[in-house]
Amino acid sequence: MKEKYKWIFRAKEQENGVLPFFKTWKIPEGTARILQRRGICTEEALRHFLKDTMADLADPFLIKGMPEAVQRIQRALEQNEKIVIYGDYDVDGITATSILYRFFHRLGADIGFYIPGREGEGYGLNAGAVEKLCGEGYQLLITVDCGISSADLIDTWADRMDFIVTDHHVPPETLPSRAVAVINPHQADCGYPYKELAGCGVAYTLCRALWKQMRQADYTEDVELAAVGTIADMVPLTGENRILVKTGLSRFRHTKVAGLKALLVASGILSEDREYREVSADQISFGLAPRLNASGRIAHARKGVALMITDSAEEAKTMAEELCAINVERQTIERAIYQEALQRLEELEGQQSMALVIDGKDWHPGVIGIVASRVLEQFHRPTLVITIRDGIGKGSCRSIPGFNIYEALKAHSDLLLQFGGHTMAAGFSIEEHKIPLFRKRLNAYAAERLTEESCIPQLEIEQVVPLSEVTLDFIRSLALLEPCGCENPKPLFASRGVFVESTRRMGAENRHFKCLLSEGNTSVEAVFWNPGEDNPCSSGEEVAIAYEPEIHEWYGEHVQLIGKDIRELQPGEELLLDRPFLVEIFLKLRELLSGGSRPVSEVQHTLCSLYPGHCPEVKLKAGLIVFEEIGILSRYSRNGQEYFIYHALKDKMDLQMSPTFCRYRKGEGDLYGRGKNNSCGREG
Repeated sequence: MKEKYKWIFRAKEQENGVLPFFKTWKIPEGTARILQRRGICTEEALRHFLKDTMADLADPFLIKGMPEAVQRIQRALEQNEKIVIYGDYDVDGITATSILYRFFHRLGADIGFYIPGREGEGYGLNAGAVEKLCGEGYQLLITVDCGISSADLIDTWADRMDFIVTDHHVPPETLPSRAVAVINPHQADCGYPYKELAGCGVAYTLCRALWKQMRQADYTEDVELAAVGTIADMVPLTGENRILVKTGLSRFRHTKVAGLKALLVASGILSEDREYREVSADQISFGLAPRLNASGRIAHARKGVALMITDSAEEAKTMAEELCAINVERQTIERAIYQEALQRLEELEGQQSMALVIDGKDWHPGVIGIVASRVLEQFHRPTLVITIRDGIGKGSCRSIPGFNIYEALKAHSDLLLQFGGHTMAAGFSIEEHKIPLFRKRLNAYAAERLTEESCIPQLEIEQVVPLSEVTLDFIRSLALLEPCGCENPKPLFASRGVFVESTRRMGAENRHFKCLLSEGNTSVEAVFWNPGEDNPCSSGEEVAIAYEPEIHEWYGEHVQLIGKDIRELQPGEELLLDRPFLVEIFLKLRELLSGGSRPVSEVQHTLCSLYPGHCPEVKLKAGLIVFEEIGILSRYSRNGQEYFIYHALKDKMDLQMSPTFCRYRKGEGDLYGRGKNNSCGREG
């Protein structure tokens, strides 16, 4: 098999033992080792990781600029001034805007909000919007998830309107000096102990400070919205982010935010009968956030804010269904542009380039970032997707570890109209006629910094474990790690020497793949979602598999593996097959199944008992697969259990019709050696 991923193992060959305090806390050894690898090496750190609540959030007034911001807002509330919240069009910006709007609405403030259009206005503050808001009589503008880079604009308008900036992006050298306050924990002289808040987290901290000042109490409302934005923005799920997300997830089942409840139901995460399950961070990342994000991509993000601030359940239901429809439209547009991008890449003969610069006419600017991510997933190379309109290209970039895409754009700034972003994601604009030169120079730049090995994605494997140790109790113990995400990833495991008993395609258009794996007396199913046209493995192979374990509840609770990668192992001597062995097994099998079908596990166990210590179980299983492949056996499922059926053959069957026999046949020159046209009789 071609290597799809490079496996990196977190566990070292000679790890230290589990620290004693884990036993005091009754943490299973396997989970304790994972926690130790993630830096939980003191009892105090473990207590914070497992037990911290909203009461453990730091004093909000430790953030630089918070006292000044609170004082100015209090004055605005006392004098009934018009306040406007200015947000971003992604999920972080939508939830941050909604958090502040709902907060001020509770206080009876004269409050409004403004989200710029992605296509017409772009990210952050713009002069046209500020002029419009000034004309509408707003006296105080509070930014969320933006504003830190708008020093010149704020300085220009500071005589007509007051500005409070709340942001979480890395501050530039020049800050908005004429703003009333700049609230950003990344400021060099900011004393707030936790620096990794998302934009919604910073906005929520402002609410906590105001509530503490005005009501002398902790503010805990709408933490669900902070959880959504924090998960969607892929900031580290550590420290205070972990508290916000963990608390928010626990409230989803009974949330008072009508729009959030409606969207959870419309997306299928919760059901209307209120018999709700716990909601996971993955469900927010892949189920809810894309629907909320779609409003800012192909419609307008104010639809997302309107949904999150309404108090009407009926109105929320209608708006949530509209967002789901918009998301379907987004998916359709995205799929079409993705296919066009692949065709354009083929035209450019650029599949092997170290950086992929793909341009197209009139592609929707709201989805080119997602398309760039999908192309990167396929080729694992820095990817820049450009949509061209009226001679100007607007680009969105995604990168891989080891290649700073922001620095790459900066090195070619002489060709760009403007650019900005971070290490792994960025955006830019460029004149159309300069794109070919930009592509050529960027590829040369990337070729100096990347190798083919750099372009093999990595899987971080927590540790190698036997399948027999992946039990329901073990998987339940992993729940202590939740919520998982950036810098606290869901653990991946690997098992080696696993035998593939059966495989099949499943789902709509057979897009997914399922296989039955066994090791000794342990059998477990593994599912690969959207693996492409090639099957990850074949029946009869001995493999190593990397996976996430989960508890599946179809026909009762049982272990299921979510496969991430699989590798075929070279067979050992114990797996080699020959005709005499197959004839011997066939005769016993015919007798065993003469009375009708029997469970696969029972057949395997019975055959193993006939060869105590003389025949490896994996060889017996390979023999059964040979009989399936040549038509002597077939299997079917009933009530979650698989059964074998025996079929008497009337015609001779060529053993070489069995891929498993050809793969593991014994010897090069015997009767059934390579290159021979061999057959077995109707009765073996």
